[in-house]
Amino acid sequence: MADTSWDNGGHGVPLKPGLPLWGKVALGCGIAFLVALVTCVGGIAYVANKAKKDPDGLKHQIMGFALEKVRPDWEDFRVVVDQLRTPEGCRALYAANPGLAKTWPTESDFLLAAAKWQKDLAPAPDLTPDLMEHQGLRINHDLGGKVEVGWSPKSGRAVYVTFEGARKSGDRGPRRVTEVDVR
Repeated sequence: MADTSWDNGGHGVPLKPGLPLWGKVALGCGIAFLVALVTCVGGIAYVANKAKKDPDGLKHQIMGFALEKVRPDWEDFRVVVDQLRTPEGCRALYAANPGLAKTWPTESDFLLAAAKWQKDLAPAPDLTPDLMEHQGLRINHDLGGKVEVGWSPKSGRAVYVTFEGARKSGDRGPRRVTEVDVR
């Protein structure tokens, strides 16, 4: 009787030349790892050399990058602080930001609270390296998208403003304020 199966169990099939697929994947991963390792080591060596030769220049370069990164948040914060310093500004701020109703249910409640701190609010200065290092600037970006900007001046009240989200490039309008805390 003849065998009815077409499967010959691999007998008589020639082996393919070269590496098997798993070998090619392993080789590719190894090469990618080596490229990443050499890039990281080279980058660290470059920064270490630059820091050793010109530490002040590197500090200024990093500070300049940081200033440009936080400048949009600081400028929005300055606008809110300017509004908080006058009753008209407080009215406009409360009307444009319905999230403030969680803390102050009515505009009159907000204006009463603002009247207590308005005389003690200092105008927010321009963003400088000194402000970032020594004058109580705090900027936190939450994973949920909220951005909290705070400033504690040497004299006057500290102000903390929470924005609904980060400013995206190209946005020109005002950002929504969800919380204001004046201490």
